[in-house]
Amino acid sequence: MIIDINDIRAVRQIAGNVDEERVNIYIKEAELLDLEPVIGADLYERLTNIGTIVLDDAQTQLQDENGGDIYIEAEGDLPNNEFKLLNGGYYKDECGVRHRFEGIKKALAYFSYARFVRNHSTQVTPFGIVNKLGDDSNPADARSIAAISADAHRIAEDYLAHAMKFWHCVERARANAAHGSNPRKKRFVAIGD
Repeated sequence: MIIDINDIRAVRQIAGNVDEERVNIYIKEAELLDLEPVIGADLYERLTNIGTIVLDDAQTQLQDENGGDIYIEAEGDLPNNEFKLLNGGYYKDECGVRHRFEGIKKALAYFSYARFVRNHSTQVTPFGIVNKLGDDSNPADARSIAAISADAHRIAEDYLAHAMKFWHCVERARANAAHGSNPRKKRFVAIGD
């Protein structure tokens, strides 16, 4: 997984005694249903495979001269643009305008939180679906829960859209470099004799 419960706690409050495994279900759902369709399977795989460097579709791993697998030990070992996509930062677009964006980790934290808030108080029991309540708690009404979830989901979509603007800018720059063109350089073509 790209994030864990602590990444969600960094953006929204979750009680300390919430079972991490219960939250991980919503993180995985958010990764597969909200993030991966937007960033694509190839990029998603690269970002979730921190620890191994896979070279091709046959899952060949990059190896050192002794035949040992080479691992990415942390996000900091990722190429700069992938690291920035995960964690956010600043970039200049093709027109030279500077932009700031939050990374996809923060977007994913909000997507996961939105899913968690909608579903965390319900339990499936042999007697049906029930809402768990504590001695000192009052249940929030469905409208409040829906509003909190919708707000987190809207923030997540906005953060992801800004991160993808950065990523598309990176991809255009790579394509231009591969074709030897500079989008900011004017080209003049002679016409006529």
